[in-house]
Amino acid sequence: MSIDPQLRVLSVGGDRAISRAVEQAVSRMTVEHVETLDAARSALEDGSFDCLILAETLPDGDGTTVLREARAAELEFPVVFLADDPTSQSLTELVDLGISGYLTGDSFDPDEALAPRVGRLARRHRVEQSTRVSVTESGQDGDRGWVVEDALDALDDVFYVYDQEGRLVSWNSRFSELTNKSDEELFGTHAESFFADGDSEVVRRAVEQVMENGETVFEARLPTTRGTILFQLTGHRLVAPDGTVVGFCGVGRDITVLRQHEERLARQNERLDEFARVLSHDLRNPLSISTGFLNLERQENDSEYLERVATSLDRMSEIVSNVLKAARRERTVVEFSPIAFESLVEQAWDTADTGNATLDIDTEKVIHADSARLQRLFENLFRNVADHAGPTPTVTVEVLDGDTGFVVEDDGNGIDSDIAGQVFEPGFTTAPNGTGFGLDIVRSLAEAHGWSVSVVDCSSSGARFEFTGVSFTDSEPELDGSGVDGVGDLNGVENGESLRDTARTDGLTEGENADGDSDEPEPYKL
Repeated sequence: MSIDPQLRVLSVGGDRAISRAVEQAVSRMTVEHVETLDAARSALEDGSFDCLILAETLPDGDGTTVLREARAAELEFPVVFLADDPTSQSLTELVDLGISGYLTGDSFDPDEALAPRVGRLARRHRVEQSTRVSVTESGQDGDRGWVVEDALDALDDVFYVYDQEGRLVSWNSRFSELTNKSDEELFGTHAESFFADGDSEVVRRAVEQVMENGETVFEARLPTTRGTILFQLTGHRLVAPDGTVVGFCGVGRDITVLRQHEERLARQNERLDEFARVLSHDLRNPLSISTGFLNLERQENDSEYLERVATSLDRMSEIVSNVLKAARRERTVVEFSPIAFESLVEQAWDTADTGNATLDIDTEKVIHADSARLQRLFENLFRNVADHAGPTPTVTVEVLDGDTGFVVEDDGNGIDSDIAGQVFEPGFTTAPNGTGFGLDIVRSLAEAHGWSVSVVDCSSSGARFEFTGVSFTDSEPELDGSGVDGVGDLNGVENGESLRDTARTDGLTEGENADGDSDEPEPYKL
């Protein structure tokens, strides 16, 4: 395909300085300026143009007349209309006549608002004409083309169109931004020239594949103004109405962070596997031996002190089991289903050993969640509240306005602002006997659902946990035979729990909380 690089634009009416500015701003473009309706008619009869800049008011008529006559003569070049003011001309008629751009008044900067648009439209029209791609004829389709162009420019992804020889002929603004090249530098460039040297052959083979097979997907590194970016790129073959292959188009998506995350995750899993091995052999074995000898000694000489040793060993075993489950995180699939929210919360409350705390919930909402993991979330949260919010706290659970989430709030002394940002970190605790896993489990279970959880200011001065991104539905909850709609029996530990399991405070004497202190209210601890 041979494309004449010199573009021709006709400017009818308006300030001649605008025509000169456009011609100077866009290389390889000639702008012919005429003042009157008659001169415009003559110019359109004598030559072909790639774009028309059309003023609304002419000395002997108006720009709309020029446009009507051009469309009647089946001249389908793009048109940028310069209106006197926003209300002076019916935009509906202009859209029906297939304008490609619309500017009002004389306050716009031709270099920024007009010239780039005219340049892109003219080049696109020239390529379409040269490759025999039909230009849309109906006014509605013309309007849609304008919308599509702006939509492509708004994408964070790059969009591109190449001709049958693999040369770039159209692109969105994201492509220009990342390559830091002008329209003139981009136009006609072969695909492989943009990418890193090591990926040029991959790109060349992908171009061959899309032209032969109709589509392709591949990855390649693109040096950009923001450093080298790894893109996943697609290609789809373009065919003209007569069956001629005229090129291909596609989208490039930045997957740099995704691939880095996958690599980090793979390395982390390797470390966790090694950590699990150490826990299984280097810690569990001596712990089992100690427990065995302790049991033998207690058969002969049991005492209060040996009972405390046994309790401590049991606690150590529980911690090792919990951490081992975290190290061997199973990639379980969260199975969403409609669940009666209040029923699930009440069952979690009943199994969480909440002492003298009181639950306050009144809702008929149905939540879309994994019932097993959601109950585990509430059990851990309730256990923390009951242990640290005082002897007789009231815990309120309610749905946020707009059904966008839910909150769990108590009327204790709240969480110290100095540690509020750390409460969900694994292993963080201010309690001598705490494990630091309780709220980490809550966070992990929320994230497994795709939700977010945060500590927010509480009107009652207690602790308030807010969960957002939650979906509530009007669907009927499932019945699973447990006696509670959509809620199963979760008193046991799930096999392969993908999080850090529970952080129970076993071994406390009656009247003690998780910190080993009396049941007097105090600032919330973890």
